[in-house]
Amino acid sequence: MLLVAYRKHEKDLLRFLRRRLGSAAAAEDIAHDLYLKLYRMPETEPPRDGRSYLFRMAANLATDHMRVEKRRSEIRAEMGHTLRTSEMVVTPERAALARAELAFLEAEASRLPARCRRIFYLSRYEGWSHVRIAEALGVGLTTVHKDLKLAMSTLLAARRRFHGQDPDSVG
Repeated sequence: MLLVAYRKHEKDLLRFLRRRLGSAAAAEDIAHDLYLKLYRMPETEPPRDGRSYLFRMAANLATDHMRVEKRRSEIRAEMGHTLRTSEMVVTPERAALARAELAFLEAEASRLPARCRRIFYLSRYEGWSHVRIAEALGVGLTTVHKDLKLAMSTLLAARRRFHGQDPDSVG
C-alpha cells in the first residue's frame, strides 16, 4: 500500500527533498533509498495518512543524509591537513619513497576486515555512491559510513606512522 502512495506522491517527494537537501542528485538518492525501505517493509496495516507518513520518512532520511555529509566534510577537512598542496618535482628518490609508502599503506589496508576493504574499494576506486554500496552488500548506510571512517582513519594513521609522525596528532 505504501508503495502505491509513494508512486502517487513521488514527484512531490522529490521536490520536497530537493528543497531540503539543495541537490537534485541527493534527492534522487534519498528517494530511491525510501523506495527500497518501503519495498522491503513487511505488509502491515498502512498508516491512516500515507502521504504524511512518506514525507516524515523522507524528512528523516534527509536529516540522516545531512548529518553524514557534515561528518564526511569534517573528515575531509581533517585529512586536508595531511595532503601536500604545493607542486613537487618528481625525483627518483621521491618516486621510490612514494612506492614504499604505497606498499606500506597496502599492507595496512590488507589488515582491515574484508567488508571494510570492499566498501572502501567500491567508494574510492569504483566511485559508487554510499546508497549503491549499501544495496549491493546488503548492509545499511550507517555500516557503509562506519566502515569508510575506519578505513580512512586507519590509512591516515598508517601514513603518519610511515612519515614518522605521531599517529594521534592532527596536522
